[in-house]
Amino acid sequence: MIAYVIELTINDGGLDRFKELAAGYAAAVEENEPSTTTYQWYLAEDNGKCLLHEAFTDSDALLQHLDNVGPSLPDLLAVSPITRVEVFGTPSDAAREALIGLGASFYPHFVGFQR
Repeated sequence: MIAYVIELTINDGGLDRFKELAAGYAAAVEENEPSTTTYQWYLAEDNGKCLLHEAFTDSDALLQHLDNVGPSLPDLLAVSPITRVEVFGTPSDAAREALIGLGASFYPHFVGFQR
């Protein structure tokens, strides 16, 4: 499993467009990406930031997701630039390279479990 958290900072005046784009992404991912196991958007109480939590069965699923959302990502970044990306697990070299392009920090698994 590979997961990450992306922090997006919402530009002043961009909240409505941000919400519209997020809803569209969520619907498309749910419909078309069965190997995306978690896809949750969390909006800060002041509406200034969003944390996006995503998890995938493996690196191939992650890369497929990036291929799917990539063409429309500039629209999202225009209203909410990425301010942080934290990756959990050990992605493949190809997935790592793709995530480095987003400014990712990597956290390989150390200890613990998931139920």
